[in-house]
Amino acid sequence: MRRRDFIKVVAGSAVAWPLGAYAQQARRVPRIGVLWHAGNAEEEDPYFASLIEGFRNLGYGEDRIVLEHRFPGEKPELFASMAAELASSKPDALIAVGGAAPYAKKATATIPIVFM
Repeated sequence: MRRRDFIKVVAGSAVAWPLGAYAQQARRVPRIGVLWHAGNAEEEDPYFASLIEGFRNLGYGEDRIVLEHRFPGEKPELFASMAAELASSKPDALIAVGGAAPYAKKATATIPIVFM
């Protein structure tokens, strides 16, 4: 192989390599923490099912979004600890339902919060 041909191959590879690396990056799945006020999903129905259905209708099925649910069962000490737990897991956003809103607001000043 001639020197000039070798330089063309190496230079072409160096230019194409970053493009190939960019194309192979994995898609990041958003995480949303949900702080409910009841003790479980059944007690939150129909709101629990509506939230899941709403995300699906927007194209965010189970493979495109992660929802982390916490159910404090109307216990103030659990609201505070569960809100702090969700905030420390660094979700992309928090959803606070009903009486959970002030606890979510107190737990973080940097994560966007949707009050419901």
